[in-house]
Amino acid sequence: MTDPLDDLDRDILRRIGRYDPPPADLDERVLFALALTDLEDEVARLAEEVAPAARAGEQARTITFDAASRTVMITVLERPDGLVRLDGWLAPGAALSVELRLPSPAPPRTVTADETGRFVLDEVPHGLAQLVIHGTPRVVTPSLLL
Repeated sequence: MTDPLDDLDRDILRRIGRYDPPPADLDERVLFALALTDLEDEVARLAEEVAPAARAGEQARTITFDAASRTVMITVLERPDGLVRLDGWLAPGAALSVELRLPSPAPPRTVTADETGRFVLDEVPHGLAQLVIHGTPRVVTPSLLL
């Protein structure tokens, strides 16, 4: 079997790495994303992210994820203490368990959405996170940076 990369390919990759290196936490992000092992999960895709908007001194952004069975929309609100608040909605609405996965050693946080699908996760630290909606099927969002 031949090497798929030749000397020119390696030279190009070296040059790119010098001017546009990968993020320092790339390994952590990949391992976090691969941590879910249940092949029955339905993976949502990022449908829309609305640019940050300032409202009365607050900064918020809205992110929407779509899966075949459910849509998950969250608004990430910056708190004055450096933490964030997630206001979320499930469509169709249902009283389901919503888990916020954070990298180790932080334990996951779980809340239950109300019958309309609304949920809140408050006092969340900035960093890598992922939502898991425990329904049938279970819906998992891609990793996102809060």
